[in-house]
Amino acid sequence: MLYLFASSLSIFLAAGALGGAAPASPPQDKLEIPEFELELDFSDLSKLEGGLQRSGQTRGQWTAEYDGTPISFSLAALLVSDGFDLEGPGEIAQIVGNSRGNARRAKGGSYDFQRSKPLIGDFGRVPYGWLAAHDTNTGTDIDGYDILVGGVTSAGAYFLDMHIKKRFTDKEWAAFEKWAGKAIHYTGEVIDPEWPEEEAEARWKKSMPESVEGNGNNQILRTDHYIIFTNVGKSTARAFGKQVDENYEKVRTVYPFEDLPGQKLLPIFYFLNKSQYIDWCVINLEWTKAQAELSAGVASGDAYATYQQSTIAPVHIHEQTHQIFRNRLHLSGGGSWFQEGVAEYISVQQSELNEVKQFAKQGTTQPLAELMTVPSLLMSAGDATRKKGGSVAGGAYTQAASLIEFVKHSKFGKDKFLEWIDAMGRVGRGDLPAIKRGITRIYGVTLEEFEAEYLDYWQNRKKVRDWHGPSK
Repeated sequence: MLYLFASSLSIFLAAGALGGAAPASPPQDKLEIPEFELELDFSDLSKLEGGLQRSGQTRGQWTAEYDGTPISFSLAALLVSDGFDLEGPGEIAQIVGNSRGNARRAKGGSYDFQRSKPLIGDFGRVPYGWLAAHDTNTGTDIDGYDILVGGVTSAGAYFLDMHIKKRFTDKEWAAFEKWAGKAIHYTGEVIDPEWPEEEAEARWKKSMPESVEGNGNNQILRTDHYIIFTNVGKSTARAFGKQVDENYEKVRTVYPFEDLPGQKLLPIFYFLNKSQYIDWCVINLEWTKAQAELSAGVASGDAYATYQQSTIAPVHIHEQTHQIFRNRLHLSGGGSWFQEGVAEYISVQQSELNEVKQFAKQGTTQPLAELMTVPSLLMSAGDATRKKGGSVAGGAYTQAASLIEFVKHSKFGKDKFLEWIDAMGRVGRGDLPAIKRGITRIYGVTLEEFEAEYLDYWQNRKKVRDWHGPSK
């Protein structure tokens, strides 16, 4: 699986901190980093001190002034050889945010990126990098930021880990992003987003179960958004490919995002039967056969795996939503309630949530503070297994989906639905203090007041028009 959260990643834990022995060489404002095929240009910074210094994941440390304000920063590495085979630069923010968040939560604190976005430019093997920023505060006032800017190369990912004590206006953020694009220049090759045949065949061979080897129908199919590795018949594969592209656009309608230049096609493994799918899960996810037997499809890392069933089975758009939230929206946080909520909402019809109205009237819904900290809704479902098609797993899934409906369609929530989705997807999984802060920042209410609005909506819920319609 793609996510690796190593406890040894000390560079993540002390944001913006500098330490260790001073570099022997005098400071240079223009540097070459052959390891990542990078050129760094710090000539627009004043009072530059520090330099290249290899120590663990650190490649250099500096202090300087940016636009008259002190800034400290380091260059950090996440190497493929250390297990960080990242598909895109958005994963840098996910990994760093989770690492710092876990460390802060262990001490009763919290950490999340309030700003996280792609930067178009020569940052790596895809033609964009990533910027993420965590607000630092004096009391309740923002007084600066922890900022990371990085990209992905063939050797691994890199990022500048910066700390500045200044609150930016929107105009100053735009200027900073422009500076970052000038300061970092990648000189290596850019990948083919369509997957060259050699790369595609290597991925298929690496992931292929023995039960599929030698199958006369083994093929690789490309659609507008996906590369499909399959052993079903050609006409069946084409019909499936058409449907998953339609699902992709449906997800984009409800949870808007833009395709970035150079973004790779998303891989899907589509097997002839469930037995072959189970074999894939055992090999690639290290699941037991019993675990795999319980699922009809799974999104993991960059891929979605499933087997031949109805092309409109709810499991497809449910798991595609997980895949898209991680690899297109780059919103992997919040917790199981959020991740399953957004996927369940889009994969069911509104009548399938009718029971929540009864629960709300009876006062038997799970308190949101509890729901939002459940590590896994699937594991918490106990004997409530998924219905045919893999859509619903117990009352927790239903309530999670009902929460998405509430924010999307209620008078209280709908105008800031997308802002709420973005905020909840960026906080650490189950990080209740960060979730509460996000709700208060967006809606100006406490979690308890937010829950009261949710219950009132469901106690009086009417039929929703345009159920899966475009979001504002």
